[in-house]
Amino acid sequence: MNEKNSLKDKILILLGALIIVVLVILVALDQRQKRGAGEIVKITPIESSTNLTSSPDEIAISKSATSKATVTPEDLKTAEVIANGTSLVTQDNIVVTPQGTPVKLNVMPSSADAPKTSAPVDINSIPDNANTIKISVSAAGFVPNTFTVKEGQLVDFVLTSTDNFTHTWMLDDPSLTGTILGVAGHETRMKLWNAPQKGTYSFSCVVPGHAARGETGKMIVE
Repeated sequence: MNEKNSLKDKILILLGALIIVVLVILVALDQRQKRGAGEIVKITPIESSTNLTSSPDEIAISKSATSKATVTPEDLKTAEVIANGTSLVTQDNIVVTPQGTPVKLNVMPSSADAPKTSAPVDINSIPDNANTIKISVSAAGFVPNTFTVKEGQLVDFVLTSTDNFTHTWMLDDPSLTGTILGVAGHETRMKLWNAPQKGTYSFSCVVPGHAARGETGKMIVE
């Protein structure tokens, strides 16, 4: 009987902790949205001056480097899903919505325009290639805590928690909020997006206390 009560207490504690984490993430996102509201950013597309159509979900001026505003029906037919739950990727390595428009990074992760997070995946099933960025996170920090990608490059971003705790990976720039990725203890998830315009972007874990103990890093876009 005591064992059943103990198990029930552990489950309740875990559920409570998860609810707190979700609330903290939502508050952090809201604060970053407010900080980024007045930021003026020069948009630098890769190939043309065509910018993505604005939408009510956007929380900052876009820094997307994706120049194609739409893809053809033929492109959409051949688009692939790399992992269960992720957004579609065209043959030209553009991450798109089911409607064929490039995903947006300057929106809340719940937006229909945002890149989608995969279901939990086996880290060993994800091939290493030029587009894959694999990062692990624990109380010791992110490994690696710095990585480099090319402007507009397809990024197959993979995050793994190597301890028993929930962690998040979030770029501090509000124009890139849609890339946020969270994992539970000993879990791996994946999100696909095209790298933004050139620059150095800091990132951190937004779980309370985690950034202060060193769960921070930088993404360099060349």
